[in-house]
Amino acid sequence: MRINCLACGHKVELDDAYDDFEGLVKCLCGTMLEIRTEEGKLKAIKMVEPLARAAAKPKGMQRPATP
Repeated sequence: MRINCLACGHKVELDDAYDDFEGLVKCLCGTMLEIRTEEGKLKAIKMVEPLARAAAKPKGMQRPATP
């Protein structure tokens, strides 16, 4: 099965293990796609919003505020 990336249009090739699947697939461009398939057919697809980089950093890694 092939799905087109919603961000770049790349055709992502999925094997038979994804015929009945619900979860995340990563495109070569780095975009995460949340998909749902049933019996080898795509039923739903959407792009997953990336987390903000600042929120993902541990507090010890952030720079102190400068006056």
